[in-house]
Amino acid sequence: MLHLWGDAHAPRGRPRGREAAFSAMVEGVFADPSTLATMTAAKHRPLALIEHAQAALHEALGPGGTDVKHESPLEAIVFQRLLDSIQGLGVPLGGCERIQGTPLPYVYVAHLRSFLIVVLCAVPFLFACEWQWATIPLSLLVAVALLGIEAASVECERPFSSSPSKNHHDLERFAVLLSTEVSHMLQRAEARAAAGAQQSGRERAACMEGGAGTGAPAPRVWVAKCT
Repeated sequence: MLHLWGDAHAPRGRPRGREAAFSAMVEGVFADPSTLATMTAAKHRPLALIEHAQAALHEALGPGGTDVKHESPLEAIVFQRLLDSIQGLGVPLGGCERIQGTPLPYVYVAHLRSFLIVVLCAVPFLFACEWQWATIPLSLLVAVALLGIEAASVECERPFSSSPSKNHHDLERFAVLLSTEVSHMLQRAEARAAAGAQQSGRERAACMEGGAGTGAPAPRVWVAKCT
């Protein structure tokens, strides 16, 4: 969910990107509509989501920290692992923002484009005597090739976009795939927990029936197992 779908503060007349996709993605994730509205209107949605995840973790497992004692060491370990995972989401986010916000130096771009214009203007004059009438189509071919390389470099300079094209990383698709995989993992975990609870119930009922069928008190092993 680190992808910024659209710009919540886009200027008037400019499309807001994928706010509808963002709302559809997080539908059912937040318990109250006010949280969804806050996330949708946030200026920096990835950071808002990370902060919300940290707040939810603190609410579920306590404030954490070195001065807080958890009920068990396992609970403290789980809390710290989850907190590290949530805070770790900021590392790739910062890397993506550095890539997105670090363009090529202006002097490099100006020199490259100036030299490109000089080359394209000089090609017809340099090869006119040799190519003759073929100078026109060949010059156009050279211009298309060099200008295409320039356009491709400009397009690849910013690999992330709120409205990605085929030349951008489709982070929305990645987020959807990741969300689907996590949902499937949670469903399988719930199914295993339900199956384990049913198996424990059957074993408890069987051992209690075994103790009651003899007319004598259930052995200590059965009592310990049933409880």
